[in-house]
Amino acid sequence: MVVAHNGAQYLPETLSALTAQTRQPDFFIGVDAGSTDASASVLQLGLPVGSPVIAAPARSGFGAAVKAGLAELPEHRRAAGAGANTEGAADPDPEHEWIWLLHDDSAPDPGALDELLLAVERAPSVTIAGTKQVEWDNERRLVDVGITVNRWAERLTMVDADELDQGQYDFRSDTFAVNSAGMLIRRDVWDQLGGFDPALPGSGDDIDLCWRNRLAGNRVVVVPAARVRHAGNRPNPAGAASTARRAEIFLRLKHAPLWQVPFLMVGAVLGGIGRFFLGMLAKDPGYAAAALLTSTAAVFRPVDLYRSRKQAAATRRRPRNAVNALRSGPREVREHRRSLTEARAAALAPETASTGGQEYVPSGDANDDFAALEGPGRSWVGIGALTAALLLTGASLAALHRFLGASALAGGALAPLGQGVGTVWTAATGWWAQIGSGYPAHADPFTYVLALLALAGFGNGSAAVLVLVMLALPLAGLSAWFTAGAFTAHRGLRFWAAMFWAAVPAFQIALGEGRLGAILVHILLPLTVLSVARAVGAGSAARLGSNPETAAGPAGAAILGQASGKTRPAGAPSWTAAAVAGLLLAVLTAAAPLTFALAVFAVFLLTLALRGRARTLWWALLPPIAMLLPQVLSAAPNLRSLLADPGLPLAFDRAEPWQQLLGYPVAFDVEGTLGGLLPQGPWHLLLALVIGAPVVLLAVVSLFRSATAPLGRLTWLLVLLALLLNLAASYVGTAAAPEAVVTPFTGPLVSAAVLLLLCAALAAAGDLLGGPARSVSRERAPEGATAPAVRRPRRALALVLGTVLAAGPAASLALWAVPQFTGSGFTGNATEAEAGAAGILPGFTTDIDGAPARSLPATAADAGNGEAQSRSLVLRADEQGNVTAALMRGGGTTLEQLSTIYAARTLEGMPGVPAEDDPATADLRRAVAVITAGTGVDPRPDLARLGVAFVVLQESDTAAELLAGRMDSVPGLAAVGQTESGWLWRVTEPLNDAGTETQSGVGSRVRILNADGSTAAAVPSGTEGVRASIPAGGEGRQLVLAERADAGWHASLDGRQLTAVDSEWAQAFELPADGGELEVAYSSPWEPWVEALQLLVIGLTVLLALPTPAAGRTVRLPGRRDAPQRREGPPETGGASAGALPQPPASHMAVVSASGSTTPASSEQTVASTPESTNRAPVHSGAATHPEQRASEGSKP
Repeated sequence: MVVAHNGAQYLPETLSALTAQTRQPDFFIGVDAGSTDASASVLQLGLPVGSPVIAAPARSGFGAAVKAGLAELPEHRRAAGAGANTEGAADPDPEHEWIWLLHDDSAPDPGALDELLLAVERAPSVTIAGTKQVEWDNERRLVDVGITVNRWAERLTMVDADELDQGQYDFRSDTFAVNSAGMLIRRDVWDQLGGFDPALPGSGDDIDLCWRNRLAGNRVVVVPAARVRHAGNRPNPAGAASTARRAEIFLRLKHAPLWQVPFLMVGAVLGGIGRFFLGMLAKDPGYAAAALLTSTAAVFRPVDLYRSRKQAAATRRRPRNAVNALRSGPREVREHRRSLTEARAAALAPETASTGGQEYVPSGDANDDFAALEGPGRSWVGIGALTAALLLTGASLAALHRFLGASALAGGALAPLGQGVGTVWTAATGWWAQIGSGYPAHADPFTYVLALLALAGFGNGSAAVLVLVMLALPLAGLSAWFTAGAFTAHRGLRFWAAMFWAAVPAFQIALGEGRLGAILVHILLPLTVLSVARAVGAGSAARLGSNPETAAGPAGAAILGQASGKTRPAGAPSWTAAAVAGLLLAVLTAAAPLTFALAVFAVFLLTLALRGRARTLWWALLPPIAMLLPQVLSAAPNLRSLLADPGLPLAFDRAEPWQQLLGYPVAFDVEGTLGGLLPQGPWHLLLALVIGAPVVLLAVVSLFRSATAPLGRLTWLLVLLALLLNLAASYVGTAAAPEAVVTPFTGPLVSAAVLLLLCAALAAAGDLLGGPARSVSRERAPEGATAPAVRRPRRALALVLGTVLAAGPAASLALWAVPQFTGSGFTGNATEAEAGAAGILPGFTTDIDGAPARSLPATAADAGNGEAQSRSLVLRADEQGNVTAALMRGGGTTLEQLSTIYAARTLEGMPGVPAEDDPATADLRRAVAVITAGTGVDPRPDLARLGVAFVVLQESDTAAELLAGRMDSVPGLAAVGQTESGWLWRVTEPLNDAGTETQSGVGSRVRILNADGSTAAAVPSGTEGVRASIPAGGEGRQLVLAERADAGWHASLDGRQLTAVDSEWAQAFELPADGGELEVAYSSPWEPWVEALQLLVIGLTVLLALPTPAAGRTVRLPGRRDAPQRREGPPETGGASAGALPQPPASHMAVVSASGSTTPASSEQTVASTPESTNRAPVHSGAATHPEQRASEGSKP
């Protein structure tokens, strides 16, 4: 019986070999398993006349195809009548009838059937006999001579890689199993065993059949004299490593004692999890996912497992351990695999020597994924980076020297950070915004970044922010210097890129306004671009040890796959770089959510341009999605908050798109006096052009240079998208500021646009200054010879270009640093209007200054951090007498307490109009009005509901002094005096009949109210939850929190849940008369699921980002047919995991007869497998990871 599936190219030779047998079969039958090629026709023409050809469903499996053929056998025998083989017309005795199974790609030698029949005639106990398998194209190379398994049911041939057939295995006879290609099985045994197990439609069905045959008391032998040529490495899902792994697990569960099955199931799942993490560490997510899914899929098949075990038990006549002697022992397998590893090493040595010195390009996931680029041998390449860092550090210290010694920075959008890593981390993971009267919202994603800063500052996050601001310029310069090396090998251009990037006006404005998110975006953007370039196998204009002056051309061309004489072949895609890009993008998304939208567009465009080389980039989008997920769930009622910038809301005037192209996110007047040095004129415009125009012009040039045009088109498209995103975001308000609506800051996307232009400009400038002419000019001319005519124009071009490019960073740094150094640029010394009159461009002033770590007086801070968790009402009065108020907790509002969702609650509509006050805000507004009016009305009822214990009036101008005088006469406020943080008043307790203050807990976050509404007692509280002992009291009591009511609040007394009740806007619970242990907490139903997902995604990304030693792709030993060699260029499908092998079109799928190709490639044939265990890790990132896969799996239907 010949079973075929899309094997038309092999069938003619197979059928010719079949009909040329010295012992002809009595009856021929062909089965076509849903072939899409001409296999059915070839079967009909190639088999003897009158032989039936049965059609079986596609993907039904080899066993099902054989059963379909046997089911039609009696009818076709009767129809054959007195055919060519009359003795086959009548139904023979099943004990004397033998079935010979062949695949469409298994051609037997002429005497194969004769030898098989001779073997079974000599030994009646043999009911299954198999053949020696050799390669289809090279008969000298062995595939298998019988099959064995180890204790884990892994398929093993115990044949060395590329081992020649010299008769060394001709002594073999009894074996554990034989390949289904060429298998001879007695008909009655086939019927008794039920044929191949339908639960194993691909890999492992021949092993299982032989296993059951052995346990039924019969023998299985291999007949080395019977030889079959087998093309077993044809692509086919049935032969995938994941299928082999699933078969191994299923066979273990099927043939194990019942009491072992639960333990084996748990072990298989744990082994899949182990393989998953090892696969991620090996930078092969495809293998990792396939290993996990395969292990779980094999376990969760209870119905199939029950039927298979029942079938096996029905035919078992011998104990399970009867086959142990035929299994390969652990020591034998280890020694065999050691020999394979040695053979691999020996094979790679001559291969490396034969490359002729050509550089080896690893698989992409290696330690050199982020290697620095080396310059000419005459000096150290890093001298430019060191020089730029020193210059920028000096400029930063000169401009920001007044911050030295400060405890924290505050002003603009910046506020001090809470003390301690635990404090910041608790805020980052909380689902209740601890600001004002609280709000149901998960912390902003940026709070995770603040926690990292607090960790970097050893608990002092404010100090870490201070250091970050002081060193922002050199950090940005170094970031750009490293990234510039991916687009040019020219040292001067890399130095200029570092200086220019640190001097971009968007960066200076972010520093001046204290926009910490925009600062981090500007610093990390270049590294993100570098990671993306490496992730797609580009971004290396020169390798270590090469000369940049003669090295490959712009990497931008390599990024888009434009190979030319100037560009080195692109490397393989890198999962490590993609994971690093994902982590960086998560920080960028947290710092400026709009950057995520641009990143999605960028990944989409790169995927369209690079196709398979960009497949790793999709992983880079997972970490930012995981970071945004909790905020998306919390912001569902008001999605405008998703676009908001972290920090205090700060309004600004958006620059026009042409100004943004020049690097300005804030609008500026084109005319000015340049600090009074020049008459009124367009000096501001001239300075802006000097700073930004050269980069824009060079980026335009990149569109018209053949080597840089692909990069230029991509960058300009993304630049336009960035400008459009900024324009769209200007119509979405995210918070309300005095007399303005705050929209997303344009700075981050301006930085992104400028960086994209810078990349194109570097590639274009490098192309203009480089090329063959440049390498010729470096050579020493023979004595008396003249230099090439092109040398002088090239030098002149370099001089002019260098002068023009250097002017921009110098002007921008001077424009920013000089006013800061003299103090005229600090808004504490000069107003914005005064700065504009002096000729300073808007935004180059500085709003931030040194500040104490807490913003409240010590007395109020102590109460806010104590058991009462009191709040402080902070008032500010401007020169016009307008008063703004804020309800602060602890020692004052800190950066991690801020919430974009809380800030966005005050707006509705587009772009945003003030929303109606909720009851809590109304209480606050009413209390402020009463206090500032000084009319003699007692504000304590409102202050008690708000939990306010102190009132602070900041500022010390005339308006504030007048307001302070009125506040002294407000009932319930006792003046404490003037402090370093402003005037301070204490909210007094009500007086009793004796004229003394009661201890009713005014100013406490949690209170117990009597039935009449009076305060019975204050309850000790934490920052969010409550855990305290409360005394017994009267009936009708209520527990009231100075927090907005929400369904997420839960309270219990001695384990009994308390019922939530209405208490205006505050969260309240009905409290019984008896006392006990009180617990109050806030929780969200999303919390466990989101945290688990974040931990999984971020953890796996970190695992992928960890560098591992360089390793080449799977290499078959010399002489092996279709051997995949090391690739110098970008592989189209390289790096795919074994569990996720790319499948060819159906027309190219090779499936043949017989279960034959069941051999999942085993360690011996693939060259580098690890010792067997359920936690075996992948050892390469190439195609099949299961070593025996090549043997014959590919031909299975």
